[in-house]
Amino acid sequence: MKKYFVALALCLALNTLSAQSLMHSFGANISVITGTTGDQYNSSNYTMSQTMLSYFPRYTFVENDNSSISLGAPLGIGFGIASNSYYEDYGLSFAYDIPLVLDYNIGCKSTPDNEGTFGGYFGAGFGYSSVAVSKSESSDFKGKSIGPIFRGGVRIGSNNEAWGGHAITIGLFYKKGINAGAFQTFGCNVLYDL
Repeated sequence: MKKYFVALALCLALNTLSAQSLMHSFGANISVITGTTGDQYNSSNYTMSQTMLSYFPRYTFVENDNSSISLGAPLGIGFGIASNSYYEDYGLSFAYDIPLVLDYNIGCKSTPDNEGTFGGYFGAGFGYSSVAVSKSESSDFKGKSIGPIFRGGVRIGSNNEAWGGHAITIGLFYKKGINAGAFQTFGCNVLYDL
């Protein structure tokens, strides 16, 4: 008899918690990339900044009134100009980022129906990044990085009708490359949540 009560309680809990929604955000990432090039005999450290446009679809698979757990892919792609101040040299940069993250969301925009004015998220995941700098006399570079991501941030909304139920997300992230020749990435993002 005890088993039936446990099963019934579990079914009721899942019924009140489980819902599924696809949510979307877009905006920009600014990140600082650091690493080492070369081999053990001739290596050098580098640091570069990268700006990317970002699109972030996330699928909430567990929801309640004020929180959710979501699986998302904050995709990024960017073009820019890389500079080497030591050699007074410039190059063209191209980068993309393909991560997969699991987040715990609370408050504002944790679910499509949550109209709170403040909230946040934290989570972790795994990602792949690629950066290439070309057309430079001294700083041509190609790097790839695979590794874990740690992230968190806040969401700010408004009850003002002009916002239309949308919000702004401001977040920080860190990715540690674990493959040979990988780089580390630390950055921030600003997203407009639909």
